Amino acid sequence: MQSQPNIIERVHRGDLTGLNFAGLVRLSFETRPDHEVSSIAMSGGDINNRDEQEEHCQQYVTGRSGEYVYTYDEPHTSAWKKKRVKQPDGSYLYRVIRPVFEGALKDLKNGFTPDGKRLDGLVVYDIDRLTRDHRHLEDAIEVVQYHHRPILDIRGSLDLLTDNGRSAARYVLNARASSSTDTSRRLRDSHKSRATRGIPVGGNRAFGWAEDKRTIVPREAWQIRAAARLLLAGVKASTIIRKWNKAGKRTTKGNPWSRRTFVLMMTSPRIVGYRVYGPMDQPHHTRYLTDDKGNPVKGQYDAILDEHTWHSVVALLAGPDRPEGHHDIGKLKYMLSGIMRCANCGGKPTGGAQPNNRFTYQCKYNDGGCGNCGSGNAIDAIVTKLILACLKERHIEVETQPWPKAEELATLNAAKAGLLAQFKENSDMGPHIWPEVRKKEVAIAMLVKERAAYAKKNAKPKSTNMAEAWPTLEVEQQRAIAAEMFEAIILMPATKASNRFNPERLQVVWRQE
Repeated sequence: MQSQPNIIERVHRGDLTGLNFAGLVRLSFETRPDHEVSSIAMSGGDINNRDEQEEHCQQYVTGRSGEYVYTYDEPHTSAWKKKRVKQPDGSYLYRVIRPVFEGALKDLKNGFTPDGKRLDGLVVYDIDRLTRDHRHLEDAIEVVQYHHRPILDIRGSLDLLTDNGRSAARYVLNARASSSTDTSRRLRDSHKSRATRGIPVGGNRAFGWAEDKRTIVPREAWQIRAAARLLLAGVKASTIIRKWNKAGKRTTKGNPWSRRTFVLMMTSPRIVGYRVYGPMDQPHHTRYLTDDKGNPVKGQYDAILDEHTWHSVVALLAGPDRPEGHHDIGKLKYMLSGIMRCANCGGKPTGGAQPNNRFTYQCKYNDGGCGNCGSGNAIDAIVTKLILACLKERHIEVETQPWPKAEELATLNAAKAGLLAQFKENSDMGPHIWPEVRKKEVAIAMLVKERAAYAKKNAKPKSTNMAEAWPTLEVEQQRAIAAEMFEAIILMPATKASNRFNPERLQVVWRQE
């Protein structure tokens, strides 16, 4: 077998006889200024099709007596857009992320394709298919110069086999990268201009709006409003999602609803009529454009929810004090799981299913309990009677009053926006402006936290006739009422075996007003 330096010399002369080459095929889906996200513009030569790139690479290799053995596919991959990468120490780096490209270089160094075939070199359609990032170019040069593995492009714009060619490649890449930067700037300016005018983005339609991104779909809008009412009445998102999927309700893509999709939809600024805009790494409910006075920019579409309702929903689904994780989902299946107390050990009995649609509350051993248990059906029936008897003469508030400090928060946001506008006009005022901005931000953060707490406090069932409404309430709503009315519900141990639950085993401690 010939030495690797001799392979570089042979390839430089155009002789690929007996050598195995793989192709790198990259499609970069970039947005055009006039079509937003839905349109596709390819960069690099005139080839905008994966199969065409592969065919041209294969013809190039076989036409020079080489063998084409593998294709590295990079769909939907940009060769110049950087992403933020978090480091172990908490700091961030910005890098072009291309795992397929990096894997191809690693295979080239080792001399084998992923399916075990010998690999002598890599071929691309042109330099744009290979890279637009200087770091990646130097990685490719390293493979050629120090591992003696050729990387070729079939259009002749890239020569990494010689010192002069490598120097020229750096100049060419610099020009291409500058072009990409200019294109990115024009796209950002175009998107910002469209956002300022409230023009909706392209892509798939959002749930609640028609294909024109402006017209509300009444049936879907009603579904969103109903979900908001249920959330604010104490119903969990998981319950709503489960019922939607069971009823065959689907997303705009025809998929079943997931928690992530549901939360993103319900917390989207679009629902309240704001123009969605901002970095993708920001919390979804904060991604909307504001004007110079700090007021949200309205989109060219009608709102589905009012601002007070939307802020309350956001506080429940994405607020700073929302419950983390789903550790309580199992407990929520039964009304008194985790609410009752065991008289023996002080533990919290939880529900467990039994045959014939029955269940028991048990202080479980694996939770550190003592095994004390009782009929769940009987216990729920007794507690329900107590609750309804107590609520019979009580008035339950139907409508929650709007958060009383909304105007104060709006004033602070406007003041902050005014300070930032002053800094934009005169940056020399920074030493005086930034301390005031920080003060405003601290006050804003405190009010946002208060708003979230207010929304959670008022997320409970609202009805004037609880006796009629009780059977229609979800388990979590019944739990919320029980937790509010009782300080404790104590399950005493059984004194003798019996098929019937003895009501005297329950002791209740009413919560004082």
